[in-house]
Amino acid sequence: MTTKNKFGIRILFLTMFLISTVFVPVASAETLTEDTDNIAIGEMEYPVPEPEPITVLDTTPKLPYLHLLEADNEEQEILFSYIDNCYVSDEEKEEMKKSMEDIWKRYPDQITEQDNLMLDKVAKATAEYLNDKYGNSEVGIKWIGQPVHGDIINISVKKWGVSDYYAGIARDHADDPDDWSDSEIWQSYHHYYNPNTHTGYAPSNCEYYANIAKTNYGDSQLTTAYTNLGYSSHYLQDVGNPLHTGYEVEQGMDKWIHYDYEDYVEANWDSGYNFKSIVENNNNYYTITDPEQATKDLAGYSNTYLDELYQTIYFNPDTWENDADIRDLTEDVLLRTAKYNLGLVKYMRS
Repeated sequence: MTTKNKFGIRILFLTMFLISTVFVPVASAETLTEDTDNIAIGEMEYPVPEPEPITVLDTTPKLPYLHLLEADNEEQEILFSYIDNCYVSDEEKEEMKKSMEDIWKRYPDQITEQDNLMLDKVAKATAEYLNDKYGNSEVGIKWIGQPVHGDIINISVKKWGVSDYYAGIARDHADDPDDWSDSEIWQSYHHYYNPNTHTGYAPSNCEYYANIAKTNYGDSQLTTAYTNLGYSSHYLQDVGNPLHTGYEVEQGMDKWIHYDYEDYVEANWDSGYNFKSIVENNNNYYTITDPEQATKDLAGYSNTYLDELYQTIYFNPDTWENDADIRDLTEDVLLRTAKYNLGLVKYMRS
């Protein structure tokens, strides 16, 4: 597993409004000639089923620490066991447990600012213990990097009958955006989108490179076109991961959850559950006319699984990887992501 960038979300929200622009590289133009590749073979079409309609979901703002507020009786006992292992005094542990019992009795009504301060205290204290026990102090900003990003766009390009050569160009550049910034804050902000708060640059980044690719393609600059398609697909794929669509504060503390889910997808990509086969076996696509909106739509769909994914991992750290519901939701968001990626390829080539 590659070293992952810290998911500095709490700092992010203090700084993201202070910076208005960021510079990332664009592939240089290169006109392909018939001497280097056979364009006719490289651009051969084959039938793909009719597009599916895109379902746009309504989203509403969520309270912070929802996973703590909505804990059931069993999960409440698990939280108390986390508190018992926190690195605080016995008096503080008892205070936190009594406060949580009181909050649960009143939730969802009469939640006060004082309650939010206590939730923050409990979350920070338990996160310190859980990060030590289950995780790592660093969080990735990608599904898991190689080979997921590259595989998804490589498969998507080839399903339109494009040659291995051009599919390989898109594949080889799909991971590049992860190396474009030394700033952990901006790196995180550029690779996610929260449909509830409408924050994150993934949609605009996807559109920016998709339109460059489309222009390159129209000018027969195919190498450059597929390079920028790889860049664009990266941001679209990112929001297919529910953990790239919210819970910024929570993930900023309980970093181990993001880390462990990335490991889970990587370990089951082409073995185990073989998540890669979900992408390989898909032949349906969504028609994309606006890559930015398409990325927001995918984030909205992915976000519907965020609560379930986060709470299942948080309250079942030793067993969640065997949970059938987690496997099912992972397959579902990967299938949805595959359909959007097929649509993105068609968008560039139309």
